[in-house]
Amino acid sequence: MPLGRPRRRRRSGRAFLILFLLLVIGGAIAAGLWYGYQTLSQTLRDRIVALEQQVTRLEAARDASERERGALSVDLEEARASLRYIETRYERDVPSGEAQALHELVVQMLNQGVDAERLAFLIRSAATPAVCDARPTTKQFMVAVPGLALNDGAVTFADGRITVSADGRFATDEQGRTEAWFDTAKPVRVRFARLGGGTDEVEGILPLHHSMVVGENELRFSVVPGRTGFAEVTGVRCDYP
Repeated sequence: MPLGRPRRRRRSGRAFLILFLLLVIGGAIAAGLWYGYQTLSQTLRDRIVALEQQVTRLEAARDASERERGALSVDLEEARASLRYIETRYERDVPSGEAQALHELVVQMLNQGVDAERLAFLIRSAATPAVCDARPTTKQFMVAVPGLALNDGAVTFADGRITVSADGRFATDEQGRTEAWFDTAKPVRVRFARLGGGTDEVEGILPLHHSMVVGENELRFSVVPGRTGFAEVTGVRCDYP
């Protein structure tokens, strides 16, 4: 019996050592888990704070953008209102079409030294019915095209004081080949030359109209297409003014 006691003591000491080691290992594992938990928790807290700060910045940027967009909308509406006002003023104050052509003619004549009262008188006189000859004069002439010599390329009116001529552009056939006469569908330049110097020119697609003052008479011309290669001009004399 005495010989068995040391063996039991050795077994108890070994069990105690094993238990101690298990406790140490368990404590180390628990400490590691606790440290990992603390580290992960801090990381997550830092991440949450960073995300909250980012959300705050984005919300502030959104609010600023909305305020800026509102200001831009106001500016846009003001610009549109200004544009509509300017367009209305332009349509009301700036002449167009025939009115613009008359406006430019009046300005040109004033710049040339024509008396403003004289111009106003003539414009007012235009409202008075014109007294014209009962029978107008109609003549035909050949319209010049580049490189083509003409013998009958002009006609005269008012006892030779006005000579009318014109030049145009070549007509072409269905194959695109050039014809020896002008194309009535293309612009024509008509010249009204005064005896002694000075020429009025009118350009465009026929028919064209033009008026001239010769002495105490007004000559009114209308130029229309005639037979192939020709234009037909009709002139009528009216009292002036």
